[in-house]
Amino acid sequence: MGFIENNLMQDEQVTYEAQLHPIVFWAPIALFILGIACLLLPLEQTQNQWLSEHAWGVRIGLMLFFWLVAVVRAIEVHGGKRYVVTNRRLIFKRGIVRRHSHELLLRKCEGVQTEQTIIGRMLGYGSVSVTTGEVTNTYDYIRNPMRFSTMINQTIDLLNRDKTE
Repeated sequence: MGFIENNLMQDEQVTYEAQLHPIVFWAPIALFILGIACLLLPLEQTQNQWLSEHAWGVRIGLMLFFWLVAVVRAIEVHGGKRYVVTNRRLIFKRGIVRRHSHELLLRKCEGVQTEQTIIGRMLGYGSVSVTTGEVTNTYDYIRNPMRFSTMINQTIDLLNRDKTE
């Protein structure tokens, strides 16, 4: 069981978990490809004799450097992020070693906004903002943001119906 499942309140259930869109990994993928491209550098034709003699070592070193940066960037971008809607709260958690989380009681939510750029609409990602009084929490690069906002609104509606009955 994960952090979220271990910290649910009594009778609380996860109703939906939003996913990050793979577009967040464009920079790590570009760095990975750049690392591979380093193997194709024509270093043997340089005037520097040391560089000519150690061309493969330099290429492999550059490739490994870019791959390391790509892995660090991928961990930074994803970082164990989870966006969960329960029947009572909206929970955001990030971090693998050092954890950061915040929770919004859905009874306190006043509005849900979805924003998608043209590219976001074509690729199926966007941002969802949830407001509670003076506080606005924005969740970026959400896969299928309309579904996420719909699930939040449905849960708020169910909570409001239960409160009036």
